[in-house]
Amino acid sequence: MGVLRRFGRDRSGVSAIEFAMIAPLFFALVFSTIETGWIMVRSTALDRALDIAVRQVRIGAKPDQAAMKAAICANMTLVVHACASAMLVEMTTVSSATDIPSTGAKCIDRGSTVAQSGAYTTGTEQATLFVRACLVADPLTPLIGVALALPKDALGGYWLVASSAFKKEPEKNK
Repeated sequence: MGVLRRFGRDRSGVSAIEFAMIAPLFFALVFSTIETGWIMVRSTALDRALDIAVRQVRIGAKPDQAAMKAAICANMTLVVHACASAMLVEMTTVSSATDIPSTGAKCIDRGSTVAQSGAYTTGTEQATLFVRACLVADPLTPLIGVALALPKDALGGYWLVASSAFKKEPEKNK
């Protein structure tokens, strides 16, 4: 009985128990902060890359969907692994406000073996175009904090979406 009393009064492991209870919450908070910051950086990089690629289309370039993906990926400073294969670009002509797509962005399902594509047209001179790029990216910490709550595809990637609308300029050489 004396051994059990001494064990019950011994306080030598109390701080380790407190650490074991608080550390997971603290690390989840720290990693969630890092993950959220990284998502914002990637999202901003995608917005910038889309704007740079759209400038070329606005002044008369007529890239196909693959060339547009390549232009966006080339302008991303923080490249997602296999950027072009993880991105879907949609470009549609808009003649009135009701033509702007009201549905969510179409994104690549990396778990599917079916080739996926979205509506894509480079439009005519003076046309108003709406372009949307959806990039699938993997979280830094998939099993901790905010990454657990993100909507993800079958392989654990979340979606980053950037969009832009612009009017195509008239061609100068007419």
